[in-house]
Amino acid sequence: MNFGLSDQERSFRDDVRAFVDEVGAADMAALRAQMRELEVERYTPAFHRRIAERGWVGLGWPGRPATVTERFILHEELDSASLPTYGLEINEAIGWMLVRHGPTELAATHVPRIVDGSWAYAGAYSEPEAGSDLLALTTRAVREGENYRVNGSKLWTSSAHLADWIFALVRTDPSADRGRGLSVVLIDAKASGVEIRPVRVMGGWRVNAIFFDDVLVPAGNIVGEPDDGWRVLAEALNVERAMSFGGREGRLLMARLMRRFAGRAEDLTQSELEQVGRFVMELEVERLLNLRIAAMGERGDVPSAEASINKVVGSELAQRIAQWAADLLGPETQYADGEDPLAAAVEEMVRVSTVYTVIGGTSEVQRNVIAQRGLGLPRAE
Repeated sequence: MNFGLSDQERSFRDDVRAFVDEVGAADMAALRAQMRELEVERYTPAFHRRIAERGWVGLGWPGRPATVTERFILHEELDSASLPTYGLEINEAIGWMLVRHGPTELAATHVPRIVDGSWAYAGAYSEPEAGSDLLALTTRAVREGENYRVNGSKLWTSSAHLADWIFALVRTDPSADRGRGLSVVLIDAKASGVEIRPVRVMGGWRVNAIFFDDVLVPAGNIVGEPDDGWRVLAEALNVERAMSFGGREGRLLMARLMRRFAGRAEDLTQSELEQVGRFVMELEVERLLNLRIAAMGERGDVPSAEASINKVVGSELAQRIAQWAADLLGPETQYADGEDPLAAAVEEMVRVSTVYTVIGGTSEVQRNVIAQRGLGLPRAE
């Protein structure tokens, strides 16, 4: 497998790096302040619009020529600089579903607004009684003439309080079993009957609960075909899980730690030095898993078990690195507003990384996917 970049891809990487270099320390501080004020993780609408102005949303979609590797480069360079990319990821998720599955009129309405960054989106999958097991969801959409009437609730809907649209997984055929009879529907976040309540987590942001009370949604807002939502969403989740879940954050933190102790190896024990080496090797493995998935995309393959392997490795590695760094630096990592910026970064990563093994599907779910789709094993009961 050739992981080398073409001239076009190398030029694109240079463009992204030049953009990253424009973000100075004062800009980064302002971005972090905005995220705290908005109570969101890795997202500010203003920064997302800057990305959109560069034409970097929806790379590889029809009319937006780019290689899968260029999309990988964009995410890697932005994430490795600790820039907020959640808006890019979530908006591209719905855009990817629309481009791939339609319907044409709905895609024609939304894709241009996704590309130019003028509309924001939030995903609503999990429910209070159906967290990891999405197929147990109970939110229903009942067809009434030219509309669907939606009732139910969702939980863990990050950035929903900033969204213009919510794309939700709902049950449109209550008589169907589990994965059948589900649909992905686009719901106006400001529609009558939509209520968004804050749910705050230890990571420092709100994940929101959404309540749908007799919300009328046009029938044309179903993404893909009615009752085929699980296939539509499963493909999109594979794309999401193909991104780095904590690995890039881990690489950035390890780089800062290594810089702190550069020329001061005597301050570390032999076992601590050996652990640094092991983490560096594991982080490179995580990056190679990312590259493998990008290579699959170049061939036209959709990663499934591979994406789940990637998510398990990256999320669990990030947690181990965060906890080890906290133990290494000591008590100051217990304070978010301490005098040591590196200790404060470690404190934040300890909190934030706790959710990496939950968001996008828990590690237990990912291991089942790996077992079934990668190893051909029967579903665990």
